[in-house]
Amino acid sequence: MPVVAIRKGQPKAKTKLVKATQKALEELRLNSGMWRVEGIPGLYVRCRVTSKSFIQQRRVDGVLVKEVLGPLTMKKAKEKAMDRWNAIRPAVPDDDVQLGAAITVYIEHRRSMNKMAQATEDLAKYNTERYLESWKKRTLDELGRDRASLAALHARLTQKHGPATCNQVMRLLSAVYRWHRDRIQHDLPEWPRKVAEIHDIPARDWAYSEDELKAWWHTTENTKAGETIEKGVRTLGAIKRMWWLTALFTGARKGSIEALKWADVDLDKKTVHFRVTKGNRPYVVPISDKLAERLTAYRDSGEVAPSGWVFPSIAREGNHLVDVKNHKEGVGPAHRLRHTFRTTLAQLGASPDQARMLMGHSLGGDVSRGYITAPLLVESLRPITNAVTARYVQILNLE
Repeated sequence: MPVVAIRKGQPKAKTKLVKATQKALEELRLNSGMWRVEGIPGLYVRCRVTSKSFIQQRRVDGVLVKEVLGPLTMKKAKEKAMDRWNAIRPAVPDDDVQLGAAITVYIEHRRSMNKMAQATEDLAKYNTERYLESWKKRTLDELGRDRASLAALHARLTQKHGPATCNQVMRLLSAVYRWHRDRIQHDLPEWPRKVAEIHDIPARDWAYSEDELKAWWHTTENTKAGETIEKGVRTLGAIKRMWWLTALFTGARKGSIEALKWADVDLDKKTVHFRVTKGNRPYVVPISDKLAERLTAYRDSGEVAPSGWVFPSIAREGNHLVDVKNHKEGVGPAHRLRHTFRTTLAQLGASPDQARMLMGHSLGGDVSRGYITAPLLVESLRPITNAVTARYVQILNLE
């Protein structure tokens, strides 16, 4: 049976302990509260009225970080807890930490604090393996003092891979270096920002013109064999076609749309809650009347199997679409629609703050914007949302 232990130095505070065995877990009574699993750092099991669920927690920089592991067997919970322990609080490296280890620690810390999106983590790991392989064994002290080598790396990346790639790598190096200097190696020299200069890259003119948008929706192409083939979003299946129209009408990022669940879409109030976002900043926006109509018809059409996902994957049963691309069908990158949406907002006279809220951008930048409570302004954005959709409907001659 579970035993109760008293922590030394705190005679009145009791911590309920449970042995790290499946039998002990099964013997815990429902609705008996929180129990700490003996011998497993930070692992607790919470017994509610009808369920038992595991939680792992650890104090990081004075803040208690919790992670819900869910209803698991004791064996699975122990395995998962031991794997996640260092991710919640990465081990402090030696004074002469090497760059490769420093990047790993930085990524794990940011992830544990829910401050790094999966796509950002994947990009950091890719850039480390692709462009910094020969640098991983250099110490951070060497990185900060060897300006000539850093300048040579900067020049090589710029010439061989372009300014954008160079910027990505330099930003990664700067973030990792500064993070370690602030928290662990306080005697590191200042980051040599002048030799690791960030290129100023002009914004791409990526918005579709009216003619390009028409071709995006539907066009024909003659083959060498004399056949005429149809291309564009209109030729796609129901799921992909609705996905692309949602991207067009909302201007949201690809990953945000792919991860939509029906629980995130309120077709009565005509709003959508984008939960998966860049920078982990979920936001709610109104959807146009036309998009609400199309989503309702799409859901009730019978062409799509019932699913909690708005855009379920046919190939990956139980999952949603990922990395949507239809280049072969003549459909350009999804991010061009985000450029198009922002450009259309400007054409229709939307204010900068309206554009920021509709696109899920931060309202930071000055003190005044910090006083804006965005959720209270959702309905005020509806007219501009409907106006954007009306413009697209006219251009594409949609029903």
